[in-house]
Amino acid sequence: MRHIDRLETPEILLRNGAIWAKRFLESERVRPFSSQYAHTEILELLKSMSSHKCFYCERLLKGVPKEVDHYIEVAEHRHLSFLWQNLYLSCDNCNNKLNNRTISAAIVLDPCFHSDEEIEENLIFENELIRPKNNSKIGGLTIQKYKLDSDHLDYLRSRELTKFHDILIDIQKKQIAEGGRQMSSEELEKLQSFANRARPFSLMFKRLLQKHSLF
Repeated sequence: MRHIDRLETPEILLRNGAIWAKRFLESERVRPFSSQYAHTEILELLKSMSSHKCFYCERLLKGVPKEVDHYIEVAEHRHLSFLWQNLYLSCDNCNNKLNNRTISAAIVLDPCFHSDEEIEENLIFENELIRPKNNSKIGGLTIQKYKLDSDHLDYLRSRELTKFHDILIDIQKKQIAEGGRQMSSEELEKLQSFANRARPFSLMFKRLLQKHSLF
């Protein structure tokens, strides 16, 4: 998870949001139409905000199922169904989150509210495994709510770690072959690029680079 700056309300919601909300509130439907709250214009803006990543786990969503999530659930507050600030981009794993009756969204980390510094105070990684930092309560509840420790996410993070370590090993071999020289700025930049917020699981790599004094 990284902090995400929310862009301006998309035009489709400015034009139709109030109408859609009124019709939904007056209806007997359990959920609003996804063709409305997940309209292409809305989806594209959400993808732009997060560099095509899930707001919660940072999984890259290009070519895989992606969903527009209601941060405050429709079942809890129907009137927020078309509020721009309540729409988040999510992978299917994180959108299958624990409901607010089990763990409230008010007591977990919110990528659109909490800063990077606040997020980093509460989450840490042991290789591909996400953990609450210093037994942080809010960190632990965030992991539980969005199932950030699922087997599938562990697998995806481990795949990205393998790519990183392959590059690191190649650099280290070149250093040894060239008389034990220091890492070049280009090589360091290649490793640091994994922590770029546009890359998948960038917080994990930022933590890893900091651990080895490379960031």
